[in-house]
Amino acid sequence: MQARPFTALAEVYDAIMADVEYDDWVAFVARTARERGWAGERALDVGCGTGNATGPMAARGVEVVGVDASEAMLRVARAKFPGLRFHRADVRELRLGERFGLAYSVFDALNNLTTADHLAAALQRIGEHLGPGGVLMFDVNTSVGLRDLWEGGLVEGWADEVYYRWVHSFDEASGLAKVEAYCETENGDFTEVHYERPYDPPELTTLLEGAGFEAVEALSYPSGDPAPEDAARVWMVARRRAP
Repeated sequence: MQARPFTALAEVYDAIMADVEYDDWVAFVARTARERGWAGERALDVGCGTGNATGPMAARGVEVVGVDASEAMLRVARAKFPGLRFHRADVRELRLGERFGLAYSVFDALNNLTTADHLAAALQRIGEHLGPGGVLMFDVNTSVGLRDLWEGGLVEGWADEVYYRWVHSFDEASGLAKVEAYCETENGDFTEVHYERPYDPPELTTLLEGAGFEAVEALSYPSGDPAPEDAARVWMVARRRAP
């Protein structure tokens, strides 16, 4: 069965991603944001998926709201964290009518915006949900990272009762990475095709500044040091500029 991205995958996503260090990523985000002026005010988890980075932020005593475009992923998030708020929205059209001290996005969620114009629109909408001095932090795969995502272009294995076989390729003409995510479950098999666009720090800096951010940095995880030019993944952090 061919499924739309982040639909059928929602039911097996947490099993496949069980070893992903979401708690450590959230600790890194919280620490880095506090070092840049965030005082622990309300936070917005952009592209929250099944809530794996929303729950750990809430566990730190932060009032956090999750936003994602996939209702299937959000159903899982709401079942896992019934006390938290989750909204379905395309981040490019986000209008919650609320302000936050921190917005964050993890696990290359913003790479799913496959044009610079789409990312620029998303950054503009996110920025409008931050007060002056509010912090935005997110990680992305760079050109280096998406050209050679996995050794041999393949990752496969078993997660609980789920077999997965994901194949990666990179198209130089379009500049997009493609992942064909095949899964076999007790309820049948499916394939989702996902596309990501790489983003490198110089382009991200331009897009962030154009969306009203300043003090833009590209960092390495977990050190928080400036990211090297050949980094496969970078963590961007910036502050919302005062009007």
